[in-house]
Amino acid sequence: MSEQTVSQADNLHNNSGKTLRNNPNNNQHSERSQQLDKQINHIEHLEQSQNSKQWPIISQPLNLPGIDNLRDMGGIATQDGRVIRPHMLFRSANLHKASAHDLHALDSLGLRNVIDLRTKQEKRFEEDQLMQNWQYYWLPVFSETQEASKQLEGIFKDPGTFIESIYPQMIRSQMAVDCWKQCFALLLNESGAFLWHCTQGKDRTGALAALILAALNVDEETIVADYLETNRFMSTETPKFAEKIEKLVGRRIDGDINQFLVAAPAYIHAFLDAAAEYGGLRGFLHEKVGLSDADFERLRERFTQAADSADSVGSTEFAATE
Repeated sequence: MSEQTVSQADNLHNNSGKTLRNNPNNNQHSERSQQLDKQINHIEHLEQSQNSKQWPIISQPLNLPGIDNLRDMGGIATQDGRVIRPHMLFRSANLHKASAHDLHALDSLGLRNVIDLRTKQEKRFEEDQLMQNWQYYWLPVFSETQEASKQLEGIFKDPGTFIESIYPQMIRSQMAVDCWKQCFALLLNESGAFLWHCTQGKDRTGALAALILAALNVDEETIVADYLETNRFMSTETPKFAEKIEKLVGRRIDGDINQFLVAAPAYIHAFLDAAAEYGGLRGFLHEKVGLSDADFERLRERFTQAADSADSVGSTEFAATE
């Protein structure tokens, strides 16, 4: 599977909402795809019935209108009785639409480092808005190839299993491993708070969030719950991606685009399952990413605190934009 295809799949989230374009050939989908359809349809039903509160708040949402799916990991409990420090670890969608007010608000919380996990094409299409005093690190999980049109046709034949198949790649591909190595080197050595993002803040952002939570000794159930929380906060703008894809491919493609726009349980479990051969995400971080016991301890000291600390996290209020 082409890495360009992964880039285009995440671009489905760009300026996108959740609109069903029924595929008349759905009966040809694989049994696995039909199983995934059930999960996705359940999520869509909850959203349409305004019952997305089924997903608990794990990481705290920050209400900055120009940044979608922005959450503070502070306050998440670890298995050794500590909690993640507030205003140190942020996850989000891209910063392309961030206003000056949004940027100053994040700066006031101590943000100093931004990790961009997108491909070169995505980055060029929607460049981040940044403060001059922030350090920007472009660390793509995947790269582009020259096979986009051919691969995109394959996506729409069985889209549910395509998205699921991305997640093991983020454990097994050498480029992804190299990306994670660089991310954790920054977390270990650079001062100030961090924000990491991809396009929509779901797939690659969710993978790095899961790895960071695992490194800080957060239990797997909480890691999964934080991933699923994305279903509460992803963008719901009118989709424009379908027209772009059809122009690229050269003909009309009907498919359930929603399958790209939800955080299904099967996706994060595919990521966890791929790490099982290493004994889980912490084992993967130790064996493949190269974190030592001393590294885990340094991350613990830097990014967690005693649960009874006065420096607690809650909803963060910002002054209104003038």
